[in-house]
Amino acid sequence: MADYSNAHSRKKGGRGWRAVFVIALIVLIASLVALGVIAFSYFQGQWKYGKVADDSGFDPNDNAGVAELNVDWDALLAVNGDTVAWLYVPNTNINYPVVRGEDNEYYLTHDFDGTAGWLANYGSVFMDYRNNPDWSDELYFLYGHHMNDGSMFTDVAAMTDQARFDECRTVYVLSPKGNFKLRTFAMVHVAADDPLVQPGFATPEDMAAYVQDKVNRSVVEPGKLPDVSKIKKAFAFATCDNLYSDGRYVLYAYVEETSAEGLSGDLGITADDGQANGFVNDLMVEDEEQEMP
Repeated sequence: MADYSNAHSRKKGGRGWRAVFVIALIVLIASLVALGVIAFSYFQGQWKYGKVADDSGFDPNDNAGVAELNVDWDALLAVNGDTVAWLYVPNTNINYPVVRGEDNEYYLTHDFDGTAGWLANYGSVFMDYRNNPDWSDELYFLYGHHMNDGSMFTDVAAMTDQARFDECRTVYVLSPKGNFKLRTFAMVHVAADDPLVQPGFATPEDMAAYVQDKVNRSVVEPGKLPDVSKIKKAFAFATCDNLYSDGRYVLYAYVEETSAEGLSGDLGITADDGQANGFVNDLMVEDEEQEMP
């Protein structure tokens, strides 16, 4: 007499394995499709911001002085009326327009042309909405995403490494009101709820105390700096740390030279540490020694 029970059991087992195989195949295909879409999103984001850089008229290889650096503001404003600046950091991938919204939420998810991302979310580099776009504040906060493809403010996060920080001491913020050449002075790692944003200060002493606190908390050594009381305007560049949910890296820089009306610059120092203070990408270029004002 045939053993029908064993035959039936083998058939059930075969159907079970086929079902597992089909499910695994579906999951694999879905994962490959998702990875492909994410890769395309990254490519599209890089292409989009590369085109914006081309259309801006800004040449990062131009060896002009800070007052002669130019951006086609009419072209940028025609695309996005919220444009307030252009940010460039030599020796990094940071070369982006800066916008300012009515809050700090919109440009987390919207690109420069107003497109909302859905997988690889580039967003925009944006100024804190509490900052005055006429550049009259004492401290300006700019934000950008920490992207896995190395774009946006990923290079800011990389400056927790001392060697990388030293290579990227010069920052340029260009605006319709005038241009700013900055020099970094601190890199801090904070929680998202750290009360860092403070556009203005009641007294010069309060600002000096704020700046000194960031120097003291810096995770890298900034080398020689001006007396903190001489720093009248500063910028902060913030991004997520991608290590835990509420961590932030914040890079601080003071105004070393400016062409903006009503603000003196030339807080030059001897360049014993880090990158030369010039509009150059050559790390071997050295500064001439300058006296403190």
